[in-house]
Amino acid sequence: MRGYVQRATVEDVTYIANHLRQADRDECDAMTGAPPELILPQSVGAGRDVWTFHRGDGLPAGVFGVDPTPLPEVGIVWMVSTDEITKHKFEFLTRCRPYVEALNDKYPIITNMVDARNTLHHRWLKWLGFSFLRRIEQWGARSVPFYEFARMKQTCA
Repeated sequence: MRGYVQRATVEDVTYIANHLRQADRDECDAMTGAPPELILPQSVGAGRDVWTFHRGDGLPAGVFGVDPTPLPEVGIVWMVSTDEITKHKFEFLTRCRPYVEALNDKYPIITNMVDARNTLHHRWLKWLGFSFLRRIEQWGARSVPFYEFARMKQTCA
């Protein structure tokens, strides 16, 4: 069975939080100072744009989404995963791309910050067409280097 993407459940994100890649755990801590086991379950709810990539055996391997902001045209994109994502990276990339493009239709600007140490996230973002805007040397709860990034919806003039 091939991997698939579906709306995230609390069970999905709880599983991922408990099996999180160390780089993602470090990024969550650096950004918020809170454990992912606390943060991730709060990301799932009615009307939330959160999706889980399941491996072929049905276990969750990664979760991604976009959170709204006070500006209706801007969303905050994010992604975390288990170590298993590297075994399914091409399938994950190709399966999540249409979802990210749909989210970019809903939010013409999707943006966030990424830990400068999290190179897997850097590659995911570049694959999806995000641009790295600047490096901030001290950011987040732990004041470590982060990159600001964004993707703007392509429109025809």
